[in-house]
Amino acid sequence: MKVLLTGATGYIGSAVTEHLAAAGHQVVALTRSAEPQSGRPWHAQLIGDTADPASLAGAVTPDIEAVIHLAPPSGDADVDSAVIEALATPLRGTGRPLVYTSGVWVLGATGDAQEVGEEAPTNPIGLVGYRPQIEQRVLAEAAEGVRAVVVRPAIAYGRGGGIPALLVDRARKEGVPEYYGEEGVRWPTVHVDDLAELFVAAVERAEAGTVWHGVGESAVAVRDVAQAAGRAAGVLAAPRVVPVEQGAEVFGALFADALALDQSVSGAAARTALGWRPARPGMVAELTSGSYRPIEVFGAPEGPETDAEVAAIRRLVAEVEHAQQNELADRFLAVFRQEGPVWTTGHGKRLSGFEEIAAFTRKVLPGATAESTAVYDVERVLFLKPDVAAVNVRQQPVLPDGTRIADRPEGRPFYILVKEDGTWRVGAAQNTLAAG
Repeated sequence: MKVLLTGATGYIGSAVTEHLAAAGHQVVALTRSAEPQSGRPWHAQLIGDTADPASLAGAVTPDIEAVIHLAPPSGDADVDSAVIEALATPLRGTGRPLVYTSGVWVLGATGDAQEVGEEAPTNPIGLVGYRPQIEQRVLAEAAEGVRAVVVRPAIAYGRGGGIPALLVDRARKEGVPEYYGEEGVRWPTVHVDDLAELFVAAVERAEAGTVWHGVGESAVAVRDVAQAAGRAAGVLAAPRVVPVEQGAEVFGALFADALALDQSVSGAAARTALGWRPARPGMVAELTSGSYRPIEVFGAPEGPETDAEVAAIRRLVAEVEHAQQNELADRFLAVFRQEGPVWTTGHGKRLSGFEEIAAFTRKVLPGATAESTAVYDVERVLFLKPDVAAVNVRQQPVLPDGTRIADRPEGRPFYILVKEDGTWRVGAAQNTLAAG
């Protein structure tokens, strides 16, 4: 399909562009500026501004087979309604899709309800107060022969952007991770690439008059998100909860209320009916060991294949951390290759072969984290061969609440990883204490 896309240069729009193109569709980007955007997989570029509905006249030409409206709302209900009129009128009677982007904030606080679905009544917070009205305006086009669809994304993350990047910046600036509202606030979340795949599914096969929640994780504890954001910022400290009134001094009252909104929202309907399969790491994992922590990579070309290998290596190191923190000997041992691994511990003990490593681990790991543990962050990856990588890791001692133990030295694990049967495993490891 030839798809007209508003908001094509934005955070979500950039991901949707890539996934539409990968699925074989042609993206016609509606942009406010005529300046060319190099490197974007657009089929064509049109000039228009969704803050000026009159500028959209003629944008939906007869060869446009679908419209995805991703541009942010203007703040004026009449303007946004006029934009829908301009986009929908040429589609009437054609059965072609118009996909409108709303958001789960239209549901308001979900209270004790768990994983509310698309049938739940709207109760929008102030920031999105009139958006349900625009949703209904879109859905009414189904009666006019438009395949009208509404997608409500959860809080998007990934690619180092979105609201989590704001939390990272705040942690770096304040020296402590922050979150807002009350202790138990939860966010529904979605990886931006998973969300982009939902938009592709919606434009290809969602039925007219339907609403879909773009939710990967239904209710993530924001305290955990804040702690992970602090780690991405290099701030190892227990998170602090900030009253929404104080948050309003930084973000404004409406956005502070949104950050403090407690929700549990289901994305099951899209999985069942559209075959959507969100599969990227969750928000906490992405903050801890993903795109919010850039690392140095050598010996491999830039591109998605290298990115995928680096992500797999990060997951292996995250598994080392998880197994150590939770004293899971078998899971720790599973990161080693079976044939001839070697390991020198931080105290200089040399272990040769899987059996020797296993005996040592099962002896020392139980009870090792009663008073403290450590976090592991990949800093550099050198690909010696496509299936052999040298990895530098920073190991920092922390208390169980995640606070850095200031008077204890760091470790500098060095791993030689080998890819066997599609899985990276530790072939050799050495940990060296780093004196301050």
